[in-house]
Amino acid sequence: MKNIIKIISLLLIVVTYSCDQTNENFNSDPTSGWVEFFGPATTTGQTSPSVSIPLDVRVPIYENGLNISYTISAAEGDFTQFVSASSGTAFADPADNTRNVSIDIPLMNMDAGRDFVTSFDITITSVDNGVRVGVDENSITTHRVTIPCSNPAVVGADFFVGDYAIADVAATIGPGNGTENFAAGTVTLAVDPTNPNRRIFSSAALPAFNAEIETVTIEFTTDNVVILGDVDPSLSCGGGIPYTFTGAAVADSSPWDICNDTFITVVYTEDPFGSCGGPYVSSFTLTAL
Repeated sequence: MKNIIKIISLLLIVVTYSCDQTNENFNSDPTSGWVEFFGPATTTGQTSPSVSIPLDVRVPIYENGLNISYTISAAEGDFTQFVSASSGTAFADPADNTRNVSIDIPLMNMDAGRDFVTSFDITITSVDNGVRVGVDENSITTHRVTIPCSNPAVVGADFFVGDYAIADVAATIGPGNGTENFAAGTVTLAVDPTNPNRRIFSSAALPAFNAEIETVTIEFTTDNVVILGDVDPSLSCGGGIPYTFTGAAVADSSPWDICNDTFITVVYTEDPFGSCGGPYVSSFTLTAL
């Protein structure tokens, strides 16, 4: 029994010593510690003029401030068309009581439309005053910044053109009567000759009640959403109030991406005038074939 007690006591001493040894520098010296990123990645806005990456400064006291050096290296594409420098230094200001420290990088040429993605890595290389870069292998010392595609003011003539499968996602009157709002199948999208950002196709609307084939338009707006044009199937649930489809508000509409013309969800308002109990939030998908 005495031997067991001795062994347990010895183990406790070893564990306590190991923990104290690991944290000795950080616990005994408030000016020591480490710096790393809070997270591993950031995606900028399409036209963001700059990007700010927060740093996690694990140093209790830095009376003279800290210079945090970093480098920038390519991950995908040529980042130099957006970033003018490949290295820099961030400063942890001791006068800033918020202790908010970040690497702030100005971005160039962000207003131009682009159909490609670019990314680069920011790596912390050194910190002065004996402060470490990271504390162990789990520390985040490299942060990836991705610059996404940027929608142009006028889309190309080959964007969302050709054969697509159309299918209801959310719909009320059609599915409520055992059918669809837009008849499932293949539709052929073409550029509207009156608007290069608009696509036009033909589709049956409410096929359970209507033999008409409707002309349908969708527009890729400069608000970066896709909007359905008005569709009038020439139907009514009574009282002479027309039953129609119309585009949803910008805030409720789906975004479009110049780098992706294989799939999109088009959100619209079904029965906006209340002919059949609406309005209803509805939608359909277009999937490239």
